[in-house]
Amino acid sequence: MADGAVPRRPGLVLHQRHRHPARRRDGRPADVAVHAGHRVLDADAHVVEPASVFGELARDSMDLPPTTPFVPCGDADKIADQLSNGFDAPSYLRAMDREGIDAVVLYPSIGLFVPFRPDLDARASADACRSYNDWVAAYCADDPSRLAAVGIAPLADPGLAAAEARRCAELGLVGVLVRPNRLYGRNLGDAAYGPLYDALETTGLVLAVHEGLGLKGPTVGADRFEGFALRHLCSHPLEQMTAMATLLLEGVLERHPSLRVAFLESGTGWLPYWLGRLDAHHEWMRDTECAGLPLTPTEYFRRQCVISTDPDDDLAAWTISRVGADHVVWASDFPHPDALYPDAVASFLEEAGEHGLSGPPLDTVLWDTPARFYRVEDRFAGGAPG
Repeated sequence: MADGAVPRRPGLVLHQRHRHPARRRDGRPADVAVHAGHRVLDADAHVVEPASVFGELARDSMDLPPTTPFVPCGDADKIADQLSNGFDAPSYLRAMDREGIDAVVLYPSIGLFVPFRPDLDARASADACRSYNDWVAAYCADDPSRLAAVGIAPLADPGLAAAEARRCAELGLVGVLVRPNRLYGRNLGDAAYGPLYDALETTGLVLAVHEGLGLKGPTVGADRFEGFALRHLCSHPLEQMTAMATLLLEGVLERHPSLRVAFLESGTGWLPYWLGRLDAHHEWMRDTECAGLPLTPTEYFRRQCVISTDPDDDLAAWTISRVGADHVVWASDFPHPDALYPDAVASFLEEAGEHGLSGPPLDTVLWDTPARFYRVEDRFAGGAPG
């Protein structure tokens, strides 16, 4: 729901609050949301990194309409604690407690845009990535049993991107974010990105495909619309669809069979349709353009990919019935303007219950799949409440 409110049906318990003293860093008891016993790993939330991480490069780094809503979570009062503390790690952990999230994989905010500015040369982009990756690794060190993060890499130079991916692994990060857009004249399926994908395979890091409206570069929606609503409506799902198409049909997963790929923040309802269409074109072109792909796109997806569902995704249960809970992770998008904090988990449980998603498949989406996919089972083993 747009305002984050969660309708309550008689007899339905969405979550309970109870005392859990061990979760407070200052030793005092705290109210912690617990959702019917579910452990929750947020597969895509966002830090609010200070602009100083990128220095002068943070200035004028986005292209957005003047009507763009910038208020975090749609209501600054909800996150007064975090705002007053600069979204530092302790205040972020308190927000997780309030929401009932046990562990999180963090993505950038400004970092979705700065390193991919078309006016930056590869070295400047690499420096920006190094600065952010150092910062977010230190941020997670505040509580590594609950905080993990993906890094960013300079896609302008695939060789430098590969080197930064290896450094991300050394820093303890769990993946590398790439944008789905056609940057530097290349799609993600371009063989030029081979060094980066090799590095991700070698290190075991995830390739995390994440759109963000505001790029000063080619973006579906921004290429034809002026207002925020139409740009935002189109950019996330349509950029992800094109990214999935190029990765699956241009042979990346065939050439890199151990590469793990996440498609994030675009909902799930389009996935079954898109995989069916990709499969049909694979069959149609199997003796020509797709001759080097022995598996269908659906088979490659099942072997190597996940997609994230949103707190208010009313098609999640249907998508899970088609692709399996092992390929769907849950994400809050906290604290971006459309996040449903502090009712994101409760909203998802409400939607899940209304559509018959419960029991082991629900637990798989909320914890098992993201923990396995990001390879954080051991790291987060002690981060959930008892």
